[in-house]
Amino acid sequence: MVVDEGGKMENEVLFKEVVEHSGDIVIVTDRQFLIRYISSSVRKVFDVDPVALLGRNVFSYLNPEKIQGWKNCIAGKQPLFDEVTLKTRDGRQLFFDVHISNLIDHYQVQGLVLKLHDVTGKKIKEQELLRSNKQLDQVIYKTTHDLKAPVMSALGLVDLAEKSSAEDQAHYLQMIRKSLLKLDSLIGEMYNFFRNEKLVLQRSRIDLHAMLKEELENLISPLEENIISVDFEISGDHQFFSDRVRVQTVITNILSNAIKYYDRQKTKPFIKISISVNPDICILKVEDNGIGIEPEYQNRIFDLFFRATDHAQGTGLGLFIVKDTIEKLEGTIDVQSTPGSGTTFLIRIPNQLNQPLAVE
Repeated sequence: MVVDEGGKMENEVLFKEVVEHSGDIVIVTDRQFLIRYISSSVRKVFDVDPVALLGRNVFSYLNPEKIQGWKNCIAGKQPLFDEVTLKTRDGRQLFFDVHISNLIDHYQVQGLVLKLHDVTGKKIKEQELLRSNKQLDQVIYKTTHDLKAPVMSALGLVDLAEKSSAEDQAHYLQMIRKSLLKLDSLIGEMYNFFRNEKLVLQRSRIDLHAMLKEELENLISPLEENIISVDFEISGDHQFFSDRVRVQTVITNILSNAIKYYDRQKTKPFIKISISVNPDICILKVEDNGIGIEPEYQNRIFDLFFRATDHAQGTGLGLFIVKDTIEKLEGTIDVQSTPGSGTTFLIRIPNQLNQPLAVE
């Protein structure tokens, strides 16, 4: 079949139009694997001018351990399917499925044709699923283990109470109550863990003053209220919009942690809470003079089920939930602590003041 020059040019233009308007990145190399064509989609994905990449060796962007495998496959003149990870200028990792056609012997191409299809979204979802499944396995194992202890303790105390005098029963009832409260605390943390994983992010106006006051009333017992001095202040005259349930989860766990680990050796234990709100961000600072955290543990306190001390009862879920919740809100949390002096948590949560309300 004979194709005239006009038809050839028309086909080339059509091919280029299809390639340029595809979301995939198409690369054509010469025999030495130097890039001689790359589709303009690379500009959108990597913010790089395609012309700047011409003449570069395509293998220079590949992990060294992959290079020989690719070359072996190319030498065998077989199509190659693989996956690569590439970094953007701002350090983000992108994942691509790669299809390579060996057209070195083709009279026109005389090189490789690579098609890179962005699968980053799919890859991230796979990684999140693996992470969630791993966490779920840990949670199920830990929960079944930790639920058993207070239940068995309560049952044993009930048995003792039934055989004891009326005077001793009051003592056993108090101990049973303690075991059941521990059980209730564990169930509450499990509920918060799964709620944070499953609930869709919502947006509403949050009255931080009312939320703080309510949480402090719920968390501090009458005895602790007479021991621990709690002060809080809120600055900024801007409204704060975010996910109410998740912000409350963060505040509850941070305050609970400060109360739980106050220093009983100090004559004036305190918790100081300061909140600053502007149109862009809400900054929450919680400072205490509690027992503090040892330096070697400060990078691990947000790990699942990690407990830095046996000073008080806990599951090791609280701070994990805090960090996981803040990340879902696209915020940050930092900690500074000195053993024996106290701990300060600095939390930044974006203010969704100017974002549209979600339609429920």
